Parts: sequence; structure tokens; C-alpha cells
Amino acid sequence: MRRFFIDPKDVTGSKATITGDEAHHISDVLRLKTGTAIELFDGMGKIYQARIEVFSKGRVEVVILTSGEDNHTGSHLTIGVALLTGKKMDLVMQKATELGVERISPYISCHCSVKERNPNKEERWQRIVLEACKQCNRPTPPQCRDVANLTTLLTEAEANATKIIFWEQEQSRTLTDIFSTEAEPPPPTTVLALFGPEGGFSKEEIAQAVAAGFTPVSLGKRILRAETAVISGSAILQFLLGNLSTASR
Repeated sequence: MRRFFIDPKDVTGSKATITGDEAHHISDVLRLKTGTAIELFDGMGKIYQARIEVFSKGRVEVVILTSGEDNHTGSHLTIGVALLTGKKMDLVMQKATELGVERISPYISCHCSVKERNPNKEERWQRIVLEACKQCNRPTPPQCRDVANLTTLLTEAEANATKIIFWEQEQSRTLTDIFSTEAEPPPPTTVLALFGPEGGFSKEEIAQAVAAGFTPVSLGKRILRAETAVISGSAILQFLLGNLSTASR
């Protein structure tokens, strides 16, 4: 069944009106017909089973058949991602959404090749996130924060979060040391993991992060591309947190 985003304010009782790009996609690209069953999500956790009723210029009117709500009960993973070059950030946004990351915080560090915010790219990331939600059947998109600098990200980190910084020069500590299963402790409620740019973190940045309560960890002996580190590290963390079970979304 095709899935589409619906603005919550466009849902009234058992009726909803789809406009903008989604309406164009339904009518002009997919050429769906009256009576077609579709699924809608509002980005706030609501999921609707609906049926197309009326097409009009720039609008698709549907009737709501059933509705449900997503209740996330697992741990929450936030990732801080240093700005990457080219379309690497697009890939990171897409895959982090598919993996169920709760929040994505792009930031600028001293070794970033990209040194300034680009509002156009931030808007593009929001579109990529919504498209990824539709593809992977995720009711609530991750929160994508505005680009900040590393100092701001460290300062605003939640005090009670388990804070990790991936560093290629860390020689001994790995994720299994942080999430030991020997005593089977409950997973932390919130995890914040920082991933560096293509040029890596400086030693001064690592010291700053450690002072802010972050623990440096290694992803192994291989030197990974920056985008590979984000995707693989996020997947491993989601597995360790129990967020890849069949019961989680």
C-alpha cells in the first residue's frame, strides 16, 4: 500500500485533504484512481488507513477508514554527525531514518571541509527524511536539528544520556565495553553518539568531549569512511539498545 505524508491540520474528523508535493505525486506521478486505498502518516505518530475520494486541482480528498498511533517504548538514539561533503549527508539522513534514529544533529568541527550552514541543504534533508519514512514504514520522522558547532552540541547534551564519541585513535574501548551484557542491565534510556568528519576529530575536540562526559570508543581496526562509520555505528547501537527487534518501530 502506498504511504504519504499528511499535515495534521489537514485532517478533520473522517476527512483529510492532501496538498502540495504529495498531491502531485498521487495524481500526476502515480496516477492513482478514486477508490484506491492508501496509508497516511502525520509525522506526530498518527497513522491513517484512507481511501481516495475526490481529485481537484492541487488537492486530493480522502476519507479516513481507521487510525492508529505509534507508541515508541525503546531507548532513544541521537547521533551528532559532522558535516560531510557532496551527497554523503543525504545518504546519512536516509539511512539513519531507516534505522530508527530518534534525532540527527548535524554540526561543524575544525576538520570539516564544509564550514557553513546551508538552509537549502537542510530543507533537502527534511524531504529525504520524509521520503525515507514512507519507504521504511516509519510513522514518526527523526528530529533533524539545525546545523550547530561542536561546542554547542557538547554543551546542550542531556545530562542523563549515555554519551559516546567514535574516535579512530581509541585503542581499546569498544561498544561492548559500554554495553556489557554479562549482568544484563537494562539499556540506557537515551544515547548520544558523535561521529566525526572525513578528517576526523582533533585531540583538542576529543579532550573537550571527554570533559563534557563523552566516552571515546572504537569501531575496530579498519579505518571507515565517515558515512560508513555513521551508518554502521548507528546500526550497532540500535541493535545493542534493542531497537531492531520486531516489536520496535
